[in-house]
Amino acid sequence: MNIRLHASCIFLFFIVWSTLTAQCPPLGPIVGPPQLCGNVPNPNTYSIPNSTDAALIWTITVDPNPNSVQFVGPPTGQTVTLQWWGPAGWADLIQLCATPNNPCYDPTPICMDIIPPPHLDIDFPDHQIVCEGDEVVFEWQGPQGQTYTWTSLANGMAVGAPASGSGDLIFTAQNPFDTPLYGGGHVTAWMGGCRGTSPAWSVLVNPKPKINQPPNIAVCGGTPVSVTFSGTPAATFSWTNDNLAIGLPASGSGHINYTSPKVPAPQTATITVTPQYTNQGVTCPGDPVTFQITLNGSVVDAPPNITVCPGDPVSIAFSGTGNSYTWTNSNPAVGLPANGSGDLSFSAQGAPLQQMATITVMPQPCPFASQTFNITVLPAAFVNQPDNVTVCGGQPVAVFLNGSLATTFNWTNSNPAIGLPASGSGSLIAFTAPNLPATQTATVTVTPMRGACTGEPVTFQITVQKCCATDAGTLDTAAVAVCGPKMVALALPGNHHLEPNDTIRFILYSNPANPLGSIVQYSDTLFFPFLPGTMHFDSIYYVAVIAGPLLPNDSINAAAACFSMFKGPKITWRQKPSITVGSPPEAVCRDGCVDVQFDFTGTPPFQFTWLVAQNGQILFSKNETSASFQMLVTLCTADFGSSLDVGSSLNFQVNFFQDKFCGCGD
Repeated sequence: MNIRLHASCIFLFFIVWSTLTAQCPPLGPIVGPPQLCGNVPNPNTYSIPNSTDAALIWTITVDPNPNSVQFVGPPTGQTVTLQWWGPAGWADLIQLCATPNNPCYDPTPICMDIIPPPHLDIDFPDHQIVCEGDEVVFEWQGPQGQTYTWTSLANGMAVGAPASGSGDLIFTAQNPFDTPLYGGGHVTAWMGGCRGTSPAWSVLVNPKPKINQPPNIAVCGGTPVSVTFSGTPAATFSWTNDNLAIGLPASGSGHINYTSPKVPAPQTATITVTPQYTNQGVTCPGDPVTFQITLNGSVVDAPPNITVCPGDPVSIAFSGTGNSYTWTNSNPAVGLPANGSGDLSFSAQGAPLQQMATITVMPQPCPFASQTFNITVLPAAFVNQPDNVTVCGGQPVAVFLNGSLATTFNWTNSNPAIGLPASGSGSLIAFTAPNLPATQTATVTVTPMRGACTGEPVTFQITVQKCCATDAGTLDTAAVAVCGPKMVALALPGNHHLEPNDTIRFILYSNPANPLGSIVQYSDTLFFPFLPGTMHFDSIYYVAVIAGPLLPNDSINAAAACFSMFKGPKITWRQKPSITVGSPPEAVCRDGCVDVQFDFTGTPPFQFTWLVAQNGQILFSKNETSASFQMLVTLCTADFGSSLDVGSSLNFQVNFFQDKFCGCGD
């Protein structure tokens, strides 16, 4: 409320004053150039016509740099002069005001806006760094309404800029050299006819790097690969790889140095290399070039392991992608050299021990994808050469075969008449040569076999000669059974023949496998006593007739070439069985019965016949059989009939008895 009253008072005062004071004519606007140009020799003059009495006081407001515009002379009076003292761009707005100092005039300031000198905005890109071939753009910026002209220095034109022009500066950067090229010029801002300052523009054009074309490379997989790039000095190189199978990453930088992998088949990669030139934080790429890295790979199909016998032919053909094949052999003892090329064809060599060779096959031209397999030669089978044998008929023949370990010897005989079968096997050929009417010779072929392998056969001869005519003759070979002690007489031999110095003898022996070594009795006749003490019951003995020269001890020389023996019958000696009555009865009542027990010795079953007689008359007879060594029979008087004489003795007797083998009468 107080302020309003005060203001009303002032207003009323003014009304009162204005009605009391004479009013001077109003002043017109300020007259002068609408724009203040810089860098010109003549300052701008401003005035308000017919303002001599107004006692004007002039003021300048410059935003934002108040000291960039100054008065030339005193800032009073009808006319003042303004001079631009600062560089272009130091002001956005100039306001010139004249305030009357004569109270007769309206004290309200009379103002005029003046456009400052043309200028470029402070964010003007006065320097650029580009690559050769880049588009260079300078877009000039400043207050609205300005225009721009620009010029190029000689070095500016060298980097591709035109000599001069207006508006924005746009051109394609050029640099035909391998080092950075600097160029530039000036730009001037204009507004109307007012020229602003001319700041410089500049551009640094980095060269477009170049790379010398690398050659294509072809190597065997598994070998080192080295590629050195060259081109623009100080350039670097980045690359990409379209086939990781060559062992190189998908991308990288710098030279290429690595060891390639072994590949089974050729692998080709296209390498794209881009040169780069970096200067003052700007990297410029050059045109990429491509070249190829090829890894050759040759493979060989894996041959199977094989096992052969000595002397077997070995033939192996290699296959795969190689142009050819080389090989090494770890063990030449199998018959193959230590190394060679091409397919394998040789005859396996044997040795007493099994031989194994490891063969490494390498495909060419790239030998890295090799294969290995084994050739096993089984142990050689061989037999030592036996000596020829000559014997007389009737002599034993024994030929021992020997050779390699674990070897089986199979043989064939060309003439079985010598007493040897046509074929057989084993390490001992043994037989007794027969007495032949004429000399016979046989060729024996021995073939060694060791596992699945057959060795080289050897041959030798066995000759059986007719050395003498001694012949012990023949005996009846029918088996003989003897019961109890007795003299056994056999039939004399037939068809025997004795040389003048020969003697014939008869032997009883116990071992059929060794007649002369188990002689029990030695006799000039075919009578042999079977007596306990020197011989044993339930034993088997054998009889043979022998003939040959007589030794001083009255025995036949069995080692003589003309010794002759013929084996006769087999004799089984049994003990005679016996039968006794155990606890014989002393009396029996009429119409009564009594038990009689029989005891046996021998071999069951037992058979016997017993009878009862009285006064020379047979009253009763019965045949019995027992499977045990005792038998109980019951004797009843009723069995005797009416002829029984009571009170007279009964005669009980056995009139026939035998066991399984012998009887009482034997």
